[in-house]
Amino acid sequence: MVILLADLQLLQSSPIESMKTKFILVLLILFGITTQVGFCQIDYNCFDTNEIYSEQPLSGELFAAATPPDIVTYFNKNWLSGDIWLTDGRIIRNKKIKYNGLLNELFWLELGLNQAIKLDKEAILQFHFLNFQGDTSVYFRKLKVKRDIFNDSIEIFGQELFHGYLSLYVLHYFYFDRREMVRVNKSYILKDIYKEMPVYYLRFLNSRVVEFKRFNRKNLYTFMPDRKNQIRKYFRDSISGNIKTKEEILSFIQFLSSIID
Repeated sequence: MVILLADLQLLQSSPIESMKTKFILVLLILFGITTQVGFCQIDYNCFDTNEIYSEQPLSGELFAAATPPDIVTYFNKNWLSGDIWLTDGRIIRNKKIKYNGLLNELFWLELGLNQAIKLDKEAILQFHFLNFQGDTSVYFRKLKVKRDIFNDSIEIFGQELFHGYLSLYVLHYFYFDRREMVRVNKSYILKDIYKEMPVYYLRFLNSRVVEFKRFNRKNLYTFMPDRKNQIRKYFRDSISGNIKTKEEILSFIQFLSSIID
């Protein structure tokens, strides 16, 4: 529209004025092109910043194991949509992810190449499955723990079961149980058999983490000696007197969280 008006003015002006007007018009066009290029350079070459944000931050390596992990060692057998919180504060939304308890690693399905990528654990703070068997509240958080007294601290992904003054996480740990012959494609192979052994972690607000392979009166009295009488009363008043099932464990941790100052 601006160019059309300028052409009209050229027809109505003198030759000298027309030359001046053309010169000014050329300068304006060059300025507009330069400005547009400049803005595009600032705005990541004019691509959608949300697209760059959602695709670029995930870092990892192509996962091509000689022997793929047993399917039973995966928390979710199929790829599920999930969100990933990164340690730099960014959130990557709606990615196809899968978690393996044996390896304690999170995998991302890169749709363009249809390849599994083992994500960099150091870059991940937590992740969330948007819908796991109808449950929309499944979160995993990275924890720094000591698996035994002789090793340095390691980082694991623990599923958050309860969040409060005292938070509860479970590590879906698998251990090697035995080898047995199984039939695959009309032939027999020797297959490693793994079994799951959940390991629980209690995390205080000050980030202190305590490991429990099982909950019983002895280790709980040792864990909180100043709350021994209250814990004893809880066992006495409970229906089963045990802390074994998921419901019993959650109920007890909620109780412990409520009596912490």
